[in-house]
Amino acid sequence: MLRLLVLSIGLTMLFPIFPIFAEADTVSERTSFTYSPEILLVATDDEASRLEDQGVIFWRRRGDMALALVPVDMKEKISCSPSEKKSRIPRKAVPVMDVAKQYFNAENIHTGYDLPQPYKGKGVVVGFCDTAFDPNHINFKDSEGNSRVKKLVHLDEVMGERIILTESYQIDSWTTDNHDAYHATHVAGIMAGSYNADGYGGMAPEADIVAVTCSLYDMGILYACEEILDYAKSVGKPAVINLSLGSYNGPHDGSTLFNRYLSMIGEEAIVCIAAGNAGDDHSSYRVTFSESNPSWRVAVNGNDWVYFHVMGLTDAWSNDDRPVNARFLVYDTDTRSCVYESPLYEFSEASAYTLHAEEDEQLSRFMTGTVWISGQINELNGRWVTEVEYDTNTTATAAASEGKWSRYRPAIEFSGAPGVHADINADGQYSFLTGFPGYPAPGADLSVSDIATGQNVIVVGMYNNRSRIPTLSGTDRVFDFDPLTVNTGSGYGTLIDGRVLPHTLAPGGGVVSSCNRYYNLAHPDLIPRMNFVKEVKGVKYYWASDAGTSMATPYLAGVIATWLQVAPELTVGEALNILENTNWQDYPDPMNPRHGHGWLRPYDALKYLIAESGISVGTVNSDNVKIVVGPDGPEIFNPEAQNISISIANADGRLATAPLCSDEKIVKLPFTGVAKGIYIVSVRTEAGKIITEKIMI
Repeated sequence: MLRLLVLSIGLTMLFPIFPIFAEADTVSERTSFTYSPEILLVATDDEASRLEDQGVIFWRRRGDMALALVPVDMKEKISCSPSEKKSRIPRKAVPVMDVAKQYFNAENIHTGYDLPQPYKGKGVVVGFCDTAFDPNHINFKDSEGNSRVKKLVHLDEVMGERIILTESYQIDSWTTDNHDAYHATHVAGIMAGSYNADGYGGMAPEADIVAVTCSLYDMGILYACEEILDYAKSVGKPAVINLSLGSYNGPHDGSTLFNRYLSMIGEEAIVCIAAGNAGDDHSSYRVTFSESNPSWRVAVNGNDWVYFHVMGLTDAWSNDDRPVNARFLVYDTDTRSCVYESPLYEFSEASAYTLHAEEDEQLSRFMTGTVWISGQINELNGRWVTEVEYDTNTTATAAASEGKWSRYRPAIEFSGAPGVHADINADGQYSFLTGFPGYPAPGADLSVSDIATGQNVIVVGMYNNRSRIPTLSGTDRVFDFDPLTVNTGSGYGTLIDGRVLPHTLAPGGGVVSSCNRYYNLAHPDLIPRMNFVKEVKGVKYYWASDAGTSMATPYLAGVIATWLQVAPELTVGEALNILENTNWQDYPDPMNPRHGHGWLRPYDALKYLIAESGISVGTVNSDNVKIVVGPDGPEIFNPEAQNISISIANADGRLATAPLCSDEKIVKLPFTGVAKGIYIVSVRTEAGKIITEKIMI
């Protein structure tokens, strides 16, 4: 049995972490497995040999951990140390530029303004693990039309198959691993896209690219990192790895084998990982039981929002080895009452129980299916974990729904002795938590992805960078958020050891990047919703918009590639120190925990690193920049042709026009067609000085 690992990323792959065209993601769950992809504890070579004799295949080993394929028909017969308690569904992750590069003077990195030279990631390897990659998109070609994808690996974990392409003719002949999505192509474009003629290039347009696509099982993700490292070592270049992926079940303390293994990867490459997009799902609880509050009830929703079939996993992690008890319930949405209660499973030692509806006369009145309830002390961290896994069906419809959604919903009661704490999370892919009458609604203060809680990684949240994006249909795609605000979906949390995540926020709310061409061919009806198209030698290449920490994470990964160009030996600790010293924290709601440690300032961070490295840079005089009213209306006087960033807001603080950057000496402000009123113009100079002026139009 294998435990669920669900992404965010995109994506949080996390899948899309924040899908724009979710209706086209038609890939179904695989129901038959040749192998069970696992992370195993394998202490010795003798133990490894014994397991291989029983049919286990090892793809890679590090320390006492192994990335293994266990034959499904041998699984119950093989004696080995498993990664952790597992469920019936293999643990799997889910997948989270034009305007984005204008913020915090990010474009100056590429122009080399006030820097020793332009920095575009040359001499650095950028790699990722994702799905739906189109390696031959024009966004991944160099100036001579050659592919910048130096290695492409495709894994089929459950069949035990690997395709490794390293020759240019092999990569040129590859189409895509998934015609029904574009997440990897979008993510790679943000990180390292090189087509910048129309402003859509990525943050490291001259870096070498290593792409790994797979089914996103935890074992496959880690093996992907190994393949990226192998290539970087073979060419003697530093590497940054992007994981726009997420998972919400787990202890959120970095103790899982996945986190431990990834921490070892982080000693050899800088790993950027998405915080996840569960910040507004409100699907987590942090509960401490007491004499007056001995139990806690939560209702469970399925991911199709009609709830006739609900499957998934909810876990409750104690802060120590004291148990959390559990009971399965059925909630009637018509009467707003509990109509079924299983026995209360009180744990004193590791135990597992199964509820079959066909064997329970009362439960079968409302649902069919099976519920598994188990509890044990986790061997990796000494904490008690109770897991409730469910796969239920109902046919009764809610009275108010006109047959559209179900009347009966699964629910769970957790309880414990006074003083016992429980961190409760649903999987966030198949199922979500919602409030139960008489109990507080779930929150989001442990919404950070569990796979992002290990050591030696950089965790990335997102802020909103635009709310409107033109489409090929001639209309705008409108996002329901305000630019330059933290995105409410961005995952965050304070962990049991006091660490605060995310480490930084990058643009993720409305990002345009490259789209898988084979997705466009398979779904021509969605082409009008694309945001840009470029035809080269009879081939049309598309760009699409998406939003999520899946987009913010490769933005940072591409920026860090420019840092590695300056300092190839840069460690993750040193990169975190740069962020701590340069993150922007002057946001309007500083107490919002979603901000984590602040917002990324790419240009300032690079200048900080260059200064720390002892490389001299020039200076500019910011005092000469002025906001004036010229003969043709308001304009910026910029006599030294600095690269300045400009924003125009309404009197209530909302952006009135798209932010812009310019290095012109006279910059006419875009007030044509704007309604009359009072506006606030803000200009940020190269030295970081902010100039603000109130303008009446």
